[in-house]
Amino acid sequence: MAVRVGRVAEREGPDNSGRSEDTWAMQRSNMRALAAAAAPPAAAAVIGNAFVGRGSLRWFRDLDRPRMQLPLPAFLAVGATYYAQLGWVLHRARQTEDRRARNRALLVLAANELWNAAFFGRRSPRAGFLGVLAFLVPLLALQNSVASDRPSLVVLTPYMLWVIGYDVPWTYQVWRLNPNPPH
Repeated sequence: MAVRVGRVAEREGPDNSGRSEDTWAMQRSNMRALAAAAAPPAAAAVIGNAFVGRGSLRWFRDLDRPRMQLPLPAFLAVGATYYAQLGWVLHRARQTEDRRARNRALLVLAANELWNAAFFGRRSPRAGFLGVLAFLVPLLALQNSVASDRPSLVVLTPYMLWVIGYDVPWTYQVWRLNPNPPH
C-alpha cells in the first residue's frame, strides 16, 4: 500500500506505521553510526580500567594528596564526560568524513589508556606526570584537527582546558609529594 506524501510516495512499513523503508534504513544507519562512535570510548574505558584494580586504588589512596585533588567521584564524573566527548568527536568525524580527526581521536583514547597504565599500572607518580605531558601532543593535534568543526571544537575545548589547567598541575604535585611512593 502506498501513501502519498507531497510528491513522494512512501510505502508503509511492516508495522503499518506509515514509515517508509527509507526512513527505517536511515534510522538503522544512524544507530550504526552512533554505535560506531560509542564503541571505541566504551572499549577504551573498559581496557583502561583494567589497569586500575583494587591494589592500584589502595596505592592511590595511600599517596600524599595535593590540596587541589578532587574526590574520587569527581574524577569518575570527569572520566565519564571525557569518554562522551570523545564519542561525540568520533561521531562528528564520521558525519563529516574527517579521517584525520577520527584517527587522532582514536590516538587520544589510546594515549589516555597508556596514561592509566603508566600511573596506576606502574604505580608511578613520576610516570603519571611525564605521561600527561606526552598526552598533550595527541590531544593538541586532535584539537587542531577539529578546529574547523565548531560542534566538535565546542565539545572538546573544555577537556583540553581541564588537562592543561588541572591534570598537568595535579600530576606534578602528586609526583612532588610522592617522589618515592610505596608499591
